Amino acid sequence: MSDRKAPRREVSKTPARPARFALNRTWAAVILTLLVVVFFHEVSVGGHTFVSPDAQSPGGFVRVGEQSLWHDHIYPLWNPYVFLGMPSFGSGAYNPLIYPPDWPLALVQKIVPLPDMSWLLLYYVLGAWFFFLLAREWGARAEGALLGAAAFIFAPNLVAVGSHGHGSQLVNSAYLPLMLWLATRWMRRGGLHHLGSLAIAGGFQMLRGHVQICFYTWIAIGLYALVESLVALRNPADLMPRLSRVAGLAAAAALAFGIAGFYNLPLRDYARWSIRGGGADGGVGMAYATSWSLAPYELPTVVVPGWTGFGGATYWGGMPFTDYPNAYVGMITVLLALPAFLAGGPIRIYALLLAVTALLIAFGHYLPFYGFLYAHLPLFNKFRIPVMVIVLFQLAAALAAAWGWSAVIDDRPQGERGASPVARLMIGAAAVLVLAFVIGVLGQDAWRAAYTSLALASHPGFDPRAAAAAYSEWVGSLSRVCVLGLLATAVAWFARERRMPASLASALVLGLLLIELWPVGGRVMKPVIGDPMIRGADAGRDDVVEFLQQVGPPGSFRIFPVESFQDNRFAGFSIASLGGYHAAKLRLYQDLLDRQLQNNLGWMRLLNVRYIVFGQPMPNAPGWLKPVHQGPGGAVYENLLALPRVTLVGSYRVAPSDTAIIDSVRLGTSDAAAVTFLDHDPRLALGPLENSNALIMSYRLNDVSIDVQASGAALVRLADQWYPDWSATVDGRPVEILKADYLLRAVAVKAGHHRVEFRYRSPSVRNGMRLSIASLLVAALLTILGVRGARAGRNRQEHTPEAR
Repeated sequence: MSDRKAPRREVSKTPARPARFALNRTWAAVILTLLVVVFFHEVSVGGHTFVSPDAQSPGGFVRVGEQSLWHDHIYPLWNPYVFLGMPSFGSGAYNPLIYPPDWPLALVQKIVPLPDMSWLLLYYVLGAWFFFLLAREWGARAEGALLGAAAFIFAPNLVAVGSHGHGSQLVNSAYLPLMLWLATRWMRRGGLHHLGSLAIAGGFQMLRGHVQICFYTWIAIGLYALVESLVALRNPADLMPRLSRVAGLAAAAALAFGIAGFYNLPLRDYARWSIRGGGADGGVGMAYATSWSLAPYELPTVVVPGWTGFGGATYWGGMPFTDYPNAYVGMITVLLALPAFLAGGPIRIYALLLAVTALLIAFGHYLPFYGFLYAHLPLFNKFRIPVMVIVLFQLAAALAAAWGWSAVIDDRPQGERGASPVARLMIGAAAVLVLAFVIGVLGQDAWRAAYTSLALASHPGFDPRAAAAAYSEWVGSLSRVCVLGLLATAVAWFARERRMPASLASALVLGLLLIELWPVGGRVMKPVIGDPMIRGADAGRDDVVEFLQQVGPPGSFRIFPVESFQDNRFAGFSIASLGGYHAAKLRLYQDLLDRQLQNNLGWMRLLNVRYIVFGQPMPNAPGWLKPVHQGPGGAVYENLLALPRVTLVGSYRVAPSDTAIIDSVRLGTSDAAAVTFLDHDPRLALGPLENSNALIMSYRLNDVSIDVQASGAALVRLADQWYPDWSATVDGRPVEILKADYLLRAVAVKAGHHRVEFRYRSPSVRNGMRLSIASLLVAALLTILGVRGARAGRNRQEHTPEAR
């Protein structure tokens, strides 16, 4: 399984022949790099980039965070400009400088003008190369490992993940084969450097910020450890050593969590208050969690991409808007995978178990398996999008393809007679492909009515004309995959019969595999390929932004962008928006959205929504809306009823429930300028407040300073999101922050002049940093000791009499 050749003990006196090409790790890296460059040529050399909205949505967090980091020299932990404010660090929205592999790449990009999004292409290459290492470790020939790597990395699912803006998901998926490789080397060799490297790789994966893929990665490693443990039961002498190695994997997982502790601990705390952990069952809610479930009737898309249509109006599958064949791996990958399971072995059993488990999870609400894990597997209820686990299925399928092609090449030595199981399997596969082509393509009219009925039944409201278009898509896909499958089977037959060199046959099958996968991945990627967007200070700037920047300083007002409510663009210019985008909002804010209260006048007044932005002028605007700007970017209206960002309140009421608070504000039962609702009684005597005021003196990401002049005792209410990591002082003395009007912040002050300061300080970041340093030191020590031990072992072997 190693690329290293044994040393030769004899010296031939005959002239040396030119060395034949050997596909080793280096050549595999070169070939895979070239394939990635060619497939993504529009990005790598064509001057284009990915322009998906998800690729641009972090901009509101990044721009304002960079201003704080590089100009104000304050590390951004909170972003007050989206929604009503939310943790930017703890939510994973913006975590600058925490991912060590980014540091050298950032230096290179300052020296070499690399194409836009080139860092993303790097991880496609790394993911493919890590897969090559894993497949070689698990017994595949180099040619098979190369085919499997291409099948894994060019699956449309991973193409979509990267091109549509889910960079952290792609990066974490690239770590998946690497960490399985390191786990395998630890289980087989027991080197401490393998264990330390696994912990460091796992920590880096977590720091890249996609917890769900990290979770799936450790599920894959856990299943591998389970299979290894079950195998050890056959030999009691191997059981305890094997279990000790499994314990080592658990220790590596703990160290990985610790290395990323300064990220993981705030994220864990945030989950409690977000929609990922603030539901009634402590999770995101079963219905929301399973809204991206893979419908079982979509399984044929594993080999036929157009089975349920393909995009837009033709798609009748179960996904909300990811309307492409999510589970597609291709006919050639499946054909190559079949011979892999003619041979036994625990590692093949593991791959089959991994594939089945991934599919069962991906089915989500269609099967009870997901509900069982949701109820009993720790942390599982924090995740959504069950189909995301399909990356494990695609990894298993690509591994099987690598083994299968290796079995084809190694199947029959020259001179052997009779049909082997591999040969019979190939003949059977060819027969099935011919039959599918005859029945499905040549006899397509016989299936049209049945297909249309199935599509209409599976997708209520589906347009019959779209169903007809989907049927044409399916027939075209079926004919294509049948032809490519037959060609691949023919090449495999010639390779097995030794009528074609293995290297040439491998190259031909690789070409056929790319011919099958690339057009599908290209269709997924094409809608989000475009010209690079303007970056820097002017990116997204228009006349509306310029107007809003002139009407008041940051923190003095909030806007409601009606047509672009989920756009983070305004936040990038320090303009607070009632809307924005983040996949895991705070639960308190989401409660308002669930009740459609962003449109409610009482809530807009309370939340300091002073300006409402429309795409076009509003005919017959109500009297409380005053037009103040109109231009190419849209029309801006001032809400004359809006309250200031900070308000002195002289009266409060204790509400019996959260619903009572929300409805009281919605209905306007009290004047929000004079009364606030609290969830408990602080036993304060307030007022009167004639000739009183409160002014924001400083408004930054992590702190707010307010100057208060009160004629009587009052509550200083700030119309920003409440969160437990905020602390407050009045004249330098700590005070309690009250949760006002369900989700805002308030503190009590006495009569007189005061300085009120809110500060965001996360104890979990501080504690996590200590944990990270300690865990990294332990993992580094394990790696150093392991490397030294391995080197000493090699030296001992070289000095034994047998090695001389």
